[in-house]
Amino acid sequence: MTIGQTFARDLENESKSGRAMLERIPAETFDWQPHERSMSMKRLAGLVADMYGWFQFIVDEPELDFAKGYEQPDPKTTEDLLTWLDKKLAVGLKSLSEAPDERFEDEWKLRRGDEVFMTTTKGEMCRQTFGHLAHHRGQLSVYLRLKDIPVPQIYGPSADEGSM
Repeated sequence: MTIGQTFARDLENESKSGRAMLERIPAETFDWQPHERSMSMKRLAGLVADMYGWFQFIVDEPELDFAKGYEQPDPKTTEDLLTWLDKKLAVGLKSLSEAPDERFEDEWKLRRGDEVFMTTTKGEMCRQTFGHLAHHRGQLSVYLRLKDIPVPQIYGPSADEGSM
């Protein structure tokens, strides 16, 4: 199994809990935010859905330059959110699965024009993205709890479902 295939298997497994969270978010909660400096439910849920596709540009491109534009999700319904997740997951899985091991040693940059935020390897950026995804999915679980939406299990039972 290649490095990319291992990452793809991990991404597919992680997507199950992400999907379980996203499918519970009613569109009428999209504008809600727990604090004025916090993201709205819609923005956070869209970010979580979108992150599954980040592996495509990490693996297949030398950089992400925000100055060139970046399409962010703007769901109107829960179904829109899930459709975005499915689209992004598919491209992320494809890129990871097809990448040769040596690709993960290549340099990758995150920038906005001349301002470079980060330079690292594609492999390290993939690992960081898994952590980043888990972080925002964790935030989303708190949003669900605050809106009295049952939190699905992630790595084990939640207070709302399952038992050990």
